[in-house]
Amino acid sequence: MTGSDATTAEGKRARVRRLVIDPLVADGFRKRQKDSDEAHRIYLDRVADSVAYMSDDGLRGLRICLSTKGEGSARHFWPSFATVIGFAESFERRPLDELPELLRWFASKAGPEALKAGRHVEEYEFWKKHKRPPVSDDDKRRVAETAVKWQTQAQRVREEIQRIGKARWPQDQQWLDWYEAQGEYVRGLIEGHDT
Repeated sequence: MTGSDATTAEGKRARVRRLVIDPLVADGFRKRQKDSDEAHRIYLDRVADSVAYMSDDGLRGLRICLSTKGEGSARHFWPSFATVIGFAESFERRPLDELPELLRWFASKAGPEALKAGRHVEEYEFWKKHKRPPVSDDDKRRVAETAVKWQTQAQRVREEIQRIGKARWPQDQQWLDWYEAQGEYVRGLIEGHDT
């Protein structure tokens, strides 16, 4: 992590602390007795990093929501990470390209394999829908079928444009523009640069 990246990460954490964590602590939230101070600090950093994508209004809404979700008999222990993230997603969905798992997936050998097979857009769209990679045989089959369908559609529209100078229907041109832009965007994720 470069110095500027560390500053940015700390800035994001500080914003989440100001809008969510500190007010909840002031309201009485505390760590579980069985957790060490270090484990609790790691938990709060993980929460802050995971919800830093949210707007200020979204973070305020999350704080209000979480204020009634304390755990334990007195309802004053911090809720589980999954609970926090679930409510955060209900307020504002996390942008897909901020998911570290997605970036790791496309940076791994799976990304170049998808690009070579021409299914990189379809795998990205699968991630958008399911927030996970296509790993089961059924997932892979569906992604491959969609890739063939979309490649055929793109080829048809390109041939129309070449033959008559434009797409037959405006929505075909819009879809092709989207498909090609997504292709370049995902190629950038795979090759490790922004497009």
